[in-house]
Amino acid sequence: MRRQGGAPRSRVSQPPQYLRRNLLVAALLSLACQWPGYARAIGTDAGTSIVNTATASFDVAGLPGTPVSAVDTFLVDEILDVAVVADDATYVNATSPGTNAALAFTVTNTGNGPEPYRLVVDGSLAGDNFDPQNLRIYLDNGDGVFGAGTDTLYVLDGNNPLLVADASRRVFVVADTPAALAAGAIGLVQLTATAQTGSGAPGTVFAGAGENGVDAVAGSSTASDDAQNGYLVAQVTTTLVKSQAVDDHAGGSLPASGSTITYTLTFTVSGVGSIGDVLVADTIPADTTYVPGSMTLNGLPLTDATGDDEGRFTGTRIEVRPGGGTLVAPTVQVITFDTDIN
Repeated sequence: MRRQGGAPRSRVSQPPQYLRRNLLVAALLSLACQWPGYARAIGTDAGTSIVNTATASFDVAGLPGTPVSAVDTFLVDEILDVAVVADDATYVNATSPGTNAALAFTVTNTGNGPEPYRLVVDGSLAGDNFDPQNLRIYLDNGDGVFGAGTDTLYVLDGNNPLLVADASRRVFVVADTPAALAAGAIGLVQLTATAQTGSGAPGTVFAGAGENGVDAVAGSSTASDDAQNGYLVAQVTTTLVKSQAVDDHAGGSLPASGSTITYTLTFTVSGVGSIGDVLVADTIPADTTYVPGSMTLNGLPLTDATGDDEGRFTGTRIEVRPGGGTLVAPTVQVITFDTDIN
């Protein structure tokens, strides 16, 4: 780096500038390595001017001498770092054959300066059952939900996402699934993000390639990171069976006025995979009245209120979201509730 001017140097000894720069880089890399999974930008912004002034005062024959000073200025190097995480908690369901199954990832700039990132996806990984086909990467439009018509198709080095320090971008890996795969087959993919400036062992220097013309230095991530997730071939079937039992409160089962009907709803999910946004609902029959507090899920009582558990009574029907709305096959969910015949 070039010295940025200042007063004439005194005799106060200072380390050579290249040594000061290397010491600063080493300190920043050491700080980053202290926390595994470090996901914040490293320290001071790249290109920041660091100014240091030293002074010396003295007496000459008991009289104050003229103080001397020395000023040193340099710019902070840019640390290149990145973190990639898979956003989906489990494998994403896919059909066989199937198209446009999306996996979500988040790319975060954990360095200290703005940097564009090159994105590469690999679907030929070991340890799975099939290779996903027609792999594509889309840049999220900000809503967090994949849409082929609303998100931007990524083109390598054509629209590398530019991220300032600490900024993140959600990206989607989209693939097709081959035909004739068995339920439970898994296809893995890996997304890699690499600083466009370059990558290498921590401490690798890219001279003059950083913000404001400073050097760029590969950080603890080597300026490249990756994450994996995969597709699960799901063959899920569901059935809903409804039955009833009558209690006439006299030891019998006559459906007379005043008798109580217990309805049982059995929701079965079979196969391999998961289903979401599950809602089991049943409208209270005409000429009957719902018995407050009678709902159960798998033998456990549910309240009639909204928001405190999986069930609620709307005034006209019961609604239950078993598992909070997400179920993994195979599973059986049993719901019961009572009504009185008017």
